[in-house]
Amino acid sequence: MSRTYTTTGIILKRRDYQENDCLFCIYTKDFGKIEVVARGTKKISSKLKGYLEPFYLVKLMIAKGKFIDKLANCNTIKSYENLRADPSLLGFALINYLAEGTDGLISGHTSQSDKFNLLIETLNILEQEIAKDLQEKKERLLFISSIYFLKLLGLLGYQPEIHRCVLCHKGILLTKNIFDFSKGGLVCEDCKRVCLIEDYIRVSDGVIKVLQLAKEKSLDYFVTLPVEINDLKALNKVVEKLILVNVERPLKTLEFFRSI
Repeated sequence: MSRTYTTTGIILKRRDYQENDCLFCIYTKDFGKIEVVARGTKKISSKLKGYLEPFYLVKLMIAKGKFIDKLANCNTIKSYENLRADPSLLGFALINYLAEGTDGLISGHTSQSDKFNLLIETLNILEQEIAKDLQEKKERLLFISSIYFLKLLGLLGYQPEIHRCVLCHKGILLTKNIFDFSKGGLVCEDCKRVCLIEDYIRVSDGVIKVLQLAKEKSLDYFVTLPVEINDLKALNKVVEKLILVNVERPLKTLEFFRSI
């Protein structure tokens, strides 16, 4: 049985581990989310140090260990330089938001190529869009990230109910609907009275339409989709709260993004 294996992955985070080592959390195409130790990477002379920046797309060779696997070799495939070099810091904030949210939602050492490919597609789109002069750029870029998280939640089995009222199960046809996070979807006006006000926000027809499209359309469809700014902001808020409900802790990177 081979003592080494190779895979492609995105580095989500790192932390100190013993005197000269670092522990890396990596989301891989073939094995899901894994942790590996990289020996000596706190040293300036480390040959691997330059390849192990958060949210680099990397090719990895990993040696199996008794308690924890060890990084044997690493090569950068893509560093997403446009996002990293963006002078407004929006790009830096976005990749950290994606990293923290993905880390919080993903678990397990199983093959997750569909989810991994979705993340790579999102990064490639953001890498292109960050270099463009966009109106409402901050909300538009966050919107792409929101669609990613909606699709990821769907792949993980946490798809919110956006076609029928989660209480009476009637089709959503009229205006004045709300999104109830404690119940996992839309609630009609007639059923709203049984919901706690702190658990829901009112959503427009435009937001509901985007939520429904997110389930049906590919990610690149949303790059040029015309959405009113108020609906953009509302949709982003819905997704932020959906992530918080499933991760069950505040995202520090989202606070940073909002402060820029």
